[in-house]
Amino acid sequence: MKKLLFLSIVLLILLSCKENEKEITLKSTEFLELNEKFEIYNGSIPNGWNGDIMVAMSGTVLADRRSVDGGVMWGPRIPLLGGAGRILDETTGDILKLDPGGAGKKPENFMYRSKDNGQTWVKEDIVRHPDINGWVPIISGCEEGITLRHGKHAGRLLLPSRVLIDYNTSNDSLLPYHYSSANYSDDGGKTWYTSAPFPVAGTGEGALVELSDGTIYYNSRNHSRDGNRDIALSYDGGETWRDHYIDPTLPDGPPRVYGNKAGLVRLEIADHDILIFSMTDNPNGPTAIHSTAGRINITVWASFDGGKTWPVKRLVSPKGGYSHLAAGRPGTPSQGLIYLTTEGLFARFNLDWVLSGKDWHEFIKN
Repeated sequence: MKKLLFLSIVLLILLSCKENEKEITLKSTEFLELNEKFEIYNGSIPNGWNGDIMVAMSGTVLADRRSVDGGVMWGPRIPLLGGAGRILDETTGDILKLDPGGAGKKPENFMYRSKDNGQTWVKEDIVRHPDINGWVPIISGCEEGITLRHGKHAGRLLLPSRVLIDYNTSNDSLLPYHYSSANYSDDGGKTWYTSAPFPVAGTGEGALVELSDGTIYYNSRNHSRDGNRDIALSYDGGETWRDHYIDPTLPDGPPRVYGNKAGLVRLEIADHDILIFSMTDNPNGPTAIHSTAGRINITVWASFDGGKTWPVKRLVSPKGGYSHLAAGRPGTPSQGLIYLTTEGLFARFNLDWVLSGKDWHEFIKN
């Protein structure tokens, strides 16, 4: 009898340890890694890179250098790899980098193509068509482009872009007249067309994602007013933009300041439109129109309905500035990871961390 009692107690202890092990395992699914030694834009744009981040078809993470193990180890910097104007062609696996243009500089008719995940590049001539107002938009300050996967425009390359009137950023009187737009190509990047203007002027430095029904969700900064982010949708593959609204949740930089560049990405979770948005979160920011002092507290928000609502947010770091996001690819070392860059910071984390360990299925509305 005593032996039986002893064995029962041992069994209970083992079961208790097993439960504790299970609990620890569940908690350990949350992952966040911050790297403050990863040199990112500080006003000088090292190697032409200001934080743009993307993930190749192979799962190789591309900044201004490459990581083939999901962002653990990084190779040396590669000329041409960093900088704005990049898009992954998911049909071919090629990475394209258009001349982005910028303040005082109209984009030129060339791009670079890499067939080996950013290691080497070949320069190619391209054709760029202006928009209905005669402007060729710049790509500087926008998020990475995407390849459309749904509907009759599947395979189309789509890049967020912006029109700077007279390519002038020093004249504040022009701020209300700049506007967001998009560039798209249906021939693998040889020819580029410009979408209709974003429904609201004063916008720029936007980001876009394709939802599972083929709708394009466009999230834009506004340079001419304070408040939250401008949103518009496209139902024709990014050619026109409709249904504009100001998001009631997502801030556009510190209040009373003319916006900030945000990160946006759709996670690789089949049939679910889970979006992650990054922005500084400082409700007590400065009031000066050109001040960047209030760009602190880089934070991420999560949406589970394609950007309609944003029920979750979490602080990543007290640092902040312009931010960029990218998502890992299934079946590669980057699977399940989310990558964020901002001034002075490179971060890797997962959805479990964003949700503080909660199951994302709990946030999906029936």
